[in-house]
Amino acid sequence: MSGEILFRILFLVLFVPGIGVRGYYTVKVRATRKRRSWKERLKDTVQTEGKTGAILLIGQGIYLIVAVPIYLLFSTSLPWLDLPIVDWQRWIGVALGVLSLPFLAWVHYTLDKHWDVSLSLRKDHALVTSGPYRRIRHPMYTVHIIYFFAWILVTANLLLLINYFLTILLITLRIPKEEKMLLGRFGEEYHAYMKRTGRLLPRFHEKKKRE
Repeated sequence: MSGEILFRILFLVLFVPGIGVRGYYTVKVRATRKRRSWKERLKDTVQTEGKTGAILLIGQGIYLIVAVPIYLLFSTSLPWLDLPIVDWQRWIGVALGVLSLPFLAWVHYTLDKHWDVSLSLRKDHALVTSGPYRRIRHPMYTVHIIYFFAWILVTANLLLLINYFLTILLITLRIPKEEKMLLGRFGEEYHAYMKRTGRLLPRFHEKKKRE
């Protein structure tokens, strides 16, 4: 077995469980909500994400559907897509990907019905502050930053690097909107939660109030 085939198989080992977790909770969450047409979902997505955010969210999904098969099937015949990443760095990517998968599942399990692909709040929405949310406000984004970076290292492919840039841009645009939305719903409770947590990395000490 050639090295390139091995790394494609390892990419699938990382890719399939992650997509499986995402797909499982997508189906589970939608089963608890009123059925809406794609036009209604699109309208709500544009309203909460903004036009740019909605285009990025939908565009990234379409991009992955196209990019992953191209990488798996045609990467050897498209050498101009190769990145200068050596094998030992690719194995680091495998390790990062394997370590990030349980965290990805943990975040989804903790959010459960309060998670959705696009920004939204249920009528019975509760502020989740347990598990990975105890010290990080957006652990879902943290794990995706690590998980998708692992994809770049394992594949050593430009297509997955472009996906990473799309992810970072989407997260950068989304976080302020999400926090504004949660502040509007939970007010002082969320404000206090912000003081004791970090956005993407843990904060172990609350900010001291200015006297």
